[in-house]
Formats: sequence, structure tokens, C-alpha cells
Amino acid sequence: MVNVPSLRRALVNRNYAKLWYGQAVSAVGDTVFGTTLVLWVSQVLVRGSPWAPAAVSGILVAAGAAVGLVGPVAGVFVDRWNRKLTMMRTEAIRAVMVAGLTGLSFVPVRDLPVGLWLVAVYLVVFVLNGVGQFFNPARFATTGDVVHGEQDRIRAAGLAEATVSAAGIVGPPIAALLLLTVGFQWALAVNAASYVVSYLAIRLLRLAPGPRSPVPVEAVSTGLYAEFSAGLRLFARNRFLVTLLTVTVICQCGTGAISALNVFFVTRDLHASSGLFGIAETAMGVGFIIGALAAGRMVRWIGARALTWSGLLATGVLAAGYALQRSFPAGLVMLAIYAIPIAMLNTAVAPLLLDAAPREYMGRVMAVFMPVNQLACMLSVVISGWLTSTVLRSFRASFAGITLNSVSLIFVVAGGLIFASGIRAFAALPGADIP
Repeated sequence: MVNVPSLRRALVNRNYAKLWYGQAVSAVGDTVFGTTLVLWVSQVLVRGSPWAPAAVSGILVAAGAAVGLVGPVAGVFVDRWNRKLTMMRTEAIRAVMVAGLTGLSFVPVRDLPVGLWLVAVYLVVFVLNGVGQFFNPARFATTGDVVHGEQDRIRAAGLAEATVSAAGIVGPPIAALLLLTVGFQWALAVNAASYVVSYLAIRLLRLAPGPRSPVPVEAVSTGLYAEFSAGLRLFARNRFLVTLLTVTVICQCGTGAISALNVFFVTRDLHASSGLFGIAETAMGVGFIIGALAAGRMVRWIGARALTWSGLLATGVLAAGYALQRSFPAGLVMLAIYAIPIAMLNTAVAPLLLDAAPREYMGRVMAVFMPVNQLACMLSVVISGWLTSTVLRSFRASFAGITLNSVSLIFVVAGGLIFASGIRAFAALPGADIP
């Protein structure tokens, strides 16, 4: 039987527990939704079409476009608006959008043109991710308001990271089961319901008003552009924030390439069937959960800054070690271990950002930090895929009994980039005082 006081202590405090409950349900719903869309578009809507991969890729393009177009501007409004109301309204919008798509999905597929179905799917994905650019910074800033102290913040960040990783493990099987048993419509309805649950959890938050620093005079007089520019200037003048962004961007360039090409590494270098790729993804998810839950203890031992640079160095070495594996069982073990420091890094960055950025600028700081990192990851995916398909397509080299092909070579280079970001973090972060 679960001890309720122990559970509450694990969830930091009552207010954060409410945020976490909403996030947990919403994260599973989002994973079910994303997997359902990919399966339905590829296996039902455009099945057998030569352009089916492009149709599925359109889902990712719509999500990325929302982040790039809406993300930079959203931070200004997050800093202007009441954050609790912002989260509630965005969850309501997302619930309505998914409910609308759910209603449309009861129409037989053959009754509407394929192009219209795709437009509807892409539009909903764009809106969900665009609205998310308001929700995510607001939730991040609210976490800083309800959780205080480095250790509690790292625990909260670890719980959030572990929750997302767990949702990534349990969500796809749920989506596939719902799609095969009750149908596409009810798989979508699960996500709509998850937003309602998140809305109700956020509504129960009890937040103290707290003093808010006034918006700079020049921002009041000239509006949106001035506020956005003020946020950029604050970011550019804050050496700690710039260093943290530089470190995470370099790391994303490495981890993005590994994520994009891992399916080819598993099937070619680890000699596993494509059906076993899901097991590899599960192994990585388990590593993420372990790393996120262990991050709090590591921060208590060595601190968030030291965990950042040491985790980057370890991740770089493990990425290169993974590239040298040639058996599936050994690769699974290495992949799970590789994911542990990545989760610790993601967890450690959260309290560093909360401490480095003034509360009244938090939305704009996140509006720079998150889209830039996502852009770096997307560029890494594109470049690594292009290199593997063109310049390095026939690459093969042997050294000391180890053979590298195009994918394993890119993995080694990716590990070197991550290691380099660790050196950069070691040089700049440990001795730097947060402004």
C-alpha cells in the first residue's frame, strides 16, 4: 500500500504535485496522439502511396514550424499574462482542437479527399504545438514559483523528465492497442480527455500573487517588439545563459544525429531486425527514467553545474562506445547507460535556468532557449541524414580491428561534439556565478 505522506514528499509539495499529475496524464495523452497520427496516416490514409513517407514527415514539419514561428514571440506574452490562466486556456484550446479532429474522424475516410484529411491533421498538430509554446514556458516559470531551493528544483525537474520518458514507453503500445481495438477516434479522444484532466489539475493550484517586477518603460511605450528585444538583450548580456545555451546546442548537434540514425545502426551494425528497434527505444527510455530519478541525489553530491559538465563528458564517451558495439545485447546495455547522463543533464539544466533568469523575463528566456535548441537538433538530423545518404554513403574504414561505416563514424563524431560541449561547460560553468 502506498504511503500518502511519502508520495507527497516525493512530489516535492502539494502545488507541484498538482502540476505533476496534470503533466503525467497529458504526456501520456500526447504520446498516444502522436503515435496514433503516425500509424493512421501511414497505415490507413496513404497506405501504399509512394509519397507516404512525405505525408508522415509533414506531421514533424508542422510541429517544427509551430515551434519556430510561435516560440520566439510566445515568451513575451507569457511574461505579460497570468501564468496559471495561460496554462488553463492553452489546455482548453488543445482539448477543443483534438475534440474537433476526433469528431471529424467519425466521417469515413473515403468520403473526404486525402488532401483535406492531411490539412486537418497538419493544422491540428500546428495549433497544438503552437499553443504549447505558451504552455511550456508558463509551466516552467510556475515550477520556479512553487518549488524553491536547488535540491527541490532538481527533484521536480527529475520527476518531470522521468514522467516524459515513461510516457514515451507506455504511450505507443496504448496507441497501437486503441487503434487496433476501438479505432482511431477513441485513440484521439484519450488525448482530448488528457488535456481536460491537466486543465482541472492546474485549476486547483493555489499560487501566491507574489511581486512582479515592472516591465521596462521602453517596452511599455513601444509594445511587443520592445519587450522581445529587451528579452534578447538580457539573454545576450548574461554570460551564464549564453554559455549554457552554447553548451546545450553543441550537445544537441550530437544527440540529434544519434537519435535520427539509430534505427540504421540497430539494424545494420547491431545486426537486429527492424522489429527489435522498439526494444532499443525502450532500453533508452529506461535509461532516461533512471537518470532523471537519480539526478537529485547527484546534485546533492556534486551540484548542478558539476553534474552538467561531468554528464556531458560521460555522454560523449558513452556515445563513442555505443558506436563501437556490434552485438544487439551489448548495444542495448550501452544504449541504456548512454541515456542515463543525458537525463541527468536535462534535469540539471532546469534549476540553472531558473536561477539565472529573472522571473519577469522567464518566458522570453525560454522563448530563446527552447527554439534554438530544437533548431540545432533539427539541423543535426538533416545534416547527418544527408551525409549518410550522399558523401559518406560508401564510407568504410578499419582501425585496430574495428570497422566503421557512415553511421558509426557519425556516432563517433557526435560523441566528440558532446565531449567538446562538456569541456566548454567545465571551463565556463563551474566557476561562474549566476548573475
